[in-house]
Amino acid sequence: MKTKHLFSVLLIKSRQSKRMTQQQVASAVGVSQSAYNYWESGKHYPNAQKIYNLTRVLSIPIDEMIGT
Repeated sequence: MKTKHLFSVLLIKSRQSKRMTQQQVASAVGVSQSAYNYWESGKHYPNAQKIYNLTRVLSIPIDEMIGT
């Protein structure tokens, strides 16, 4: 997976390009807004299922999300 900083930047830019709030993404992915905020701040990483959900909500290719 990408370094925490690159992963966080990818989430932020993708969310902003979709013009979504953290709360909107969090709800669509099935987590609390504070959990999503931890991902964007680089404090925690989502599990595999949540990464998959993020790719669908934010239209990010899975290989870009995991950095392969």
